[in-house]
Amino acid sequence: YDRIFEKQFFDLNQHANLPLRGFIDVLCENFTRYQRFTEDGQYQIVPTEKQKQFLERIICGEESFHFSEVGTGKTKVIMPLLCQTFLSSNIEAHRYLARGGKQKDTLVILVPEHLVPDARHQVFKHCLNLNFRQEYRVYDDIFALLHPQVHLGANNGESKPKKQIFVISFNQFKKALTYDKICQKVRPHREHILVIADEVDDFLDRDKLVFNICSNKANTFAPTTLELYFETSCAAYHRKECPRELFQSSPNPAYWIDLYEKFDAIYNEIQDASKSLNKSFGIFNEQTLRHCTSSISHDIEGYKALIARPYESVNRAMPGSYYSDVERTIFLTFVILSEDIAKYDELFQGERKFITFEYWREYLTELDYDELVYGHNRLSEIAENYPNASLGLIRFLYIIILKRMEIRDRSRSVNSVDIIFNFDCIGFTGTPFLDNYPTSDYIRHQREDDIPPSIDRSFYAYTSEELSQD
Repeated sequence: YDRIFEKQFFDLNQHANLPLRGFIDVLCENFTRYQRFTEDGQYQIVPTEKQKQFLERIICGEESFHFSEVGTGKTKVIMPLLCQTFLSSNIEAHRYLARGGKQKDTLVILVPEHLVPDARHQVFKHCLNLNFRQEYRVYDDIFALLHPQVHLGANNGESKPKKQIFVISFNQFKKALTYDKICQKVRPHREHILVIADEVDDFLDRDKLVFNICSNKANTFAPTTLELYFETSCAAYHRKECPRELFQSSPNPAYWIDLYEKFDAIYNEIQDASKSLNKSFGIFNEQTLRHCTSSISHDIEGYKALIARPYESVNRAMPGSYYSDVERTIFLTFVILSEDIAKYDELFQGERKFITFEYWREYLTELDYDELVYGHNRLSEIAENYPNASLGLIRFLYIIILKRMEIRDRSRSVNSVDIIFNFDCIGFTGTPFLDNYPTSDYIRHQREDDIPPSIDRSFYAYTSEELSQD
């Protein structure tokens, strides 16, 4: 069987000692074997001399990024040939791919989201029948690194690391680097990782540079803390003096005093008509919560039992979001409870059966206990008929809402420039106007000279035609 199957594989390792240019010629000749014939009997894709020169320039060039016109086969020809070069054992090629650092055994292919399916297809098509009996891996998901059996570098018992390729989108890679478990594998091995970025101008686009992610978790507010939040909100809303004596019983009185002043400032702010919350529709609606709709556990329509969550983002942050402040959310929830309690009719109907006899005796004795707990009157009707009981009802719902409110766990951010700084990168683009950044190799050697160009600018008009740069 080995003799049968071996014929279907292309042995790159037999060309380990070939000069790079000769090796590229061999790769391009082999590349045609993956192509269909056209009607006139020719291979569908035959790498051109210009593509061979471009591939050589990418591998050998001091610059990290290179320009090639749109439609010159960067994704369908250059990228798979780079992958084959990486999977080979050609000595000269790997000396250049090291980019001044250590030998590379992991390749990360980064492409825009819309090119991911095509990039995966090209890598699978051209890289799964190389070097018979040599073990290497091609992954279409960087999150495979979350699996305990997926490692970077040499695993236990291996004499040398097996080569691995990951084909992913820009944001998937940045998102993966917000995971501690993945970073624990990537960080110590990053000198052995080479990143290839297709459409690198898109990758370094100022409007797409940063990937922010914020994870939330259930809060663990103690009952005494919940009571202090209520008393602080109540005092600020009803324009009472700061309850300093009450705060003295807490472990951190200064926090509650500062919080009272903050709530007082928010109250004054929302009295200004130009900044006021929309009291006709409630503070939180589909528009104001558009950045975290996936985390809302209650119906938005009519603000039924909606419990506002602190700011959360699945892709990019919304800097300065009015509702990104959890303390603001806590106070504004009290405001809506006080000014438009009908919005909580449905929440109250589901929770009224949990009003204890002790709570009723302390705050709601004006009402009949059985009617309050087992009755069918809406919250808004009860508050209208028994105005003196409103504050007790607000306290009951306010504490329920705070118990259910998620709080921000950790906020993590990965910038495209972080990847340029921390990984050896090469790439190509059809839109060559890039900002200049110090490369990983520049930082590795602690250089202090002028930062070399990130992109080969020899094709610029003033360079190629010796025009004045003034």
